[in-house]
Amino acid sequence: MPYRDFYYAYPPFFLYLLTPFALFALPTWTMALPLVMFDVASAILVFLICLKLMTSREAFIAAVAFAIAPINLWYNDFLWLNPPPMTFFILLGVYAFLLKRYKSSFACLAIATLFKQIAFALFPIFVVTILNKTDRREAIENAVLCGLICFVGSLPYIFAIPRQYLWSLGVPGFSNVWSSAPFTYYLGSPTNLGVVFGENAYNCAKPFLLAALLLSFALLCWKIFKAKNVNSVGFVTYILYALLLFHAFFPRGIYKYYYAAMTPFDSMLIRSRKAAVVFIGLNVLMLLIPRILTPWLIVFLLVLPLVKLKARRSSCANDTGSN
Repeated sequence: MPYRDFYYAYPPFFLYLLTPFALFALPTWTMALPLVMFDVASAILVFLICLKLMTSREAFIAAVAFAIAPINLWYNDFLWLNPPPMTFFILLGVYAFLLKRYKSSFACLAIATLFKQIAFALFPIFVVTILNKTDRREAIENAVLCGLICFVGSLPYIFAIPRQYLWSLGVPGFSNVWSSAPFTYYLGSPTNLGVVFGENAYNCAKPFLLAALLLSFALLCWKIFKAKNVNSVGFVTYILYALLLFHAFFPRGIYKYYYAAMTPFDSMLIRSRKAAVVFIGLNVLMLLIPRILTPWLIVFLLVLPLVKLKARRSSCANDTGSN
């Protein structure tokens, strides 16, 4: 049984996706087929979402930029790592949300979470946005639906071996059931912002990063809740900010390939060929930089739009003053 007889760090759906290829003794490379198919389908969803945000020409440029993004081509389509199914269902959930099919949207978010638990970071954004657009009852119903799907998808582990299962997924409050030895950082561990100051700073930074993550998410949710009306562009922007905040401050740290879950939303900011070139360049930069700098690049990507927005507002104020 997963989580009991062998260590497995993700929810069960990704395991279920690949198990048939082992049961039927298929060639190893065939395991890549569903991963590549999910990645290809994600490019189609990027195009459909962008059609809700921009012109068809701009949507086409954004979708093509995502389709050739080096991060995704390398980690998803060549190394066959795990983001594609989660990314696909997040995108499907976002598209359903933009179509105001909220139950389908929350169901897709739950399925994404059952592929990789990082998707749950978007749950508060979905809930607060729907609170902004509809009444409290509908928000509660959709939140319960999402939780129920996650619970059913976690059977039988959440009943049979709840401690092992929840610890494996990284849920706070559950101790290590595989080893009593304290965690020590090594080169293959995920990197957080503190690692750049040395291996000893990795664990010391965790409480501060957790506080920063919770505070930033609280502020983001408060901004969404207080907004008079969250349109399609606003919702997608908040999703991107939530992903950036999570990957920047996640105390456990991240790997470079985690960025593959953000590239579709980065591509939705593209409005021109020049922006597409910048997007591809940032992808290449992410591949080339030392791995300990990965979260710092994400912080840069987080701050950059804020600086641009401040400069734009300042320019608008100066123009108004001169008039």
